[in-house]
Amino acid sequence: MNNKLKIGFISAPAWFDPAPSEFPTVVEECVLTQQAPLLLPEFDYRLETIATTQNELNLCARSLKAMGCDLIAQVGSPFAWACAQSEAEARYRKEAITSATELPALMTSLAMVDALRELGVNKIAVNCTYYDNVWRDGFSYFMNLCGFDVVHVSSLSDQGVAGPEIKIEDFGWSMTNELTSNSIAFSAGAASSAEAIVVTGAGARTLDIISELETKIQRPIVAADTALYWAVARELGLTLKPSIGILSNI
Repeated sequence: MNNKLKIGFISAPAWFDPAPSEFPTVVEECVLTQQAPLLLPEFDYRLETIATTQNELNLCARSLKAMGCDLIAQVGSPFAWACAQSEAEARYRKEAITSATELPALMTSLAMVDALRELGVNKIAVNCTYYDNVWRDGFSYFMNLCGFDVVHVSSLSDQGVAGPEIKIEDFGWSMTNELTSNSIAFSAGAASSAEAIVVTGAGARTLDIISELETKIQRPIVAADTALYWAVARELGLTLKPSIGILSNI
């Protein structure tokens, strides 16, 4: 048991995170996982607030190291890009976690960027699922900062699935596979020139639907959940199962 690789997940505040229980199901090898949620129960989830959480991220990472973890994986897209004015600034946040622990560290949105580059993708359609307009525009801006050509961006509200008064808390924790599938299909249909569909929002789970959807839209899907799993597996030399879709082949 002690010889198994141990992955430590830093989870977003006040959220029941599926990642620690899902990850062992996507790799061929036997691994152990541990979770350290950011202990901020009244977190307001404004981007300005998210951008100030580095000390808490580092503390969680240090706790996971003390538990014997071999790698730190941070769940939740905005923690790297919130209010960042360059990719280098986002990368610095990841490196700060590494410096605090002397362990390899991964952050969700940077894993997505790395996956897109590994796929050789430039033109992307950005699906922001339950994001409000501020988060939608912030993530799209970050993708542009990283050098991608964003040919389409939309959220559930833009797609007519939800009204313009959409609130993150209304959809973020209650996304269904059907809702996520329909939203991704909308983005694919609206952006025929996109080489990949990027899906952000850790509450929009794609693991159970990604293979079928990629077959349907004939393009890769780089999503917050599965891209992080891909990055963890690559960093630790683990073998991904085909259920994770096209990313299992790169």
